Amino acid sequence: MKSILFSCIIFLSFYSCKGKTEKEESQQNYENQLFDDSDYVLNSDFPIGDVRRYGIFPDSTYLSIHPFTKEPKLKTVLDLAEKESIELFFPRGYYKSALILDSRIGLKMSFDQAEFDIIHITDNSELKIKPSDIELRGQIITYDRLGITEAQNISIDSVIIKSDEQKNIRGLRSRGCHIYHGCKDIKIKFLEIDDFGSGDKKYQHNHAALSIDGWNNNPENVQIDKVHIKSTDRHGVYITGKDHLIGEVYIDKFGVGSSEHMSPMQDAVKGEEIEFKALWVNKCYNSSIEKVVINEKGSKAKYTAHFDYGDKTRPFTIGVLDIINDNPNINILEDNNNGVLIENQQ
Repeated sequence: MKSILFSCIIFLSFYSCKGKTEKEESQQNYENQLFDDSDYVLNSDFPIGDVRRYGIFPDSTYLSIHPFTKEPKLKTVLDLAEKESIELFFPRGYYKSALILDSRIGLKMSFDQAEFDIIHITDNSELKIKPSDIELRGQIITYDRLGITEAQNISIDSVIIKSDEQKNIRGLRSRGCHIYHGCKDIKIKFLEIDDFGSGDKKYQHNHAALSIDGWNNNPENVQIDKVHIKSTDRHGVYITGKDHLIGEVYIDKFGVGSSEHMSPMQDAVKGEEIEFKALWVNKCYNSSIEKVVINEKGSKAKYTAHFDYGDKTRPFTIGVLDIINDNPNINILEDNNNGVLIENQQ
């Protein structure tokens, strides 16, 4: 009996040591595979991927030229992340810079309430490469706009768009979120737009706090879990395209600004752009919003909603339409050929 027990102990000890050796070898192999970033490091106190390691700090003016690459520091870390497939981390604070991800492929980035001017994801006119497979984790804040064009497979956790003319490089109010032509498979978990501006010619292309459009190349498969528009001078949501799925939409105040200098809108009849609405559905097919809550208190728009041209065989479905603080002077405009189906209106 003792010999059997002794044999078992030896057996278990052997495999325990073997497992430990394999684990150590695996860790060593992993460390060996790590790239050498010594050509980029300016502050080794921070781990690989943390932008402070490469000289980028919030609330500073350090977004300048990298001394080793002779390129802007932000471009340097984006090039590094794209080439080496590392995830960048931006700690909270204002970076006094635009976050331009044009023509980037395979980027992974995480944010802890990091603040930027504009966030731009589109195809670079010179490179002619469409951005794709970009993942933005955590919460990111912009003081201008989230603009996405000709992009595919973009995943974003949380974006808050605010107005702050001191933090906006152009000294403007917010220009909202625009998901434009050629976009496909765009996923956003949470989108908040605190303010959407109007006024002089600088705001001429400000149409809706959230615009999903694009002439003859409209977006496909845009998925947003929750949208909260706290105030918009013009339209709240303008949506075209197909195969979209949006969870909850909350619009608190809409149409409270000016239509002066406003340009016409994609797929819309000229002149309709100045007739502000909280929700405008136009040429949008096989799509749905699970719940829409529109607060008419303090709003000055012409319509609560506009159900424009559509197709009942490829409907746009609204699960719940809830209009609160009803203003009898604001109504819903329905085109004879609209394709909107409302399952429950409150």
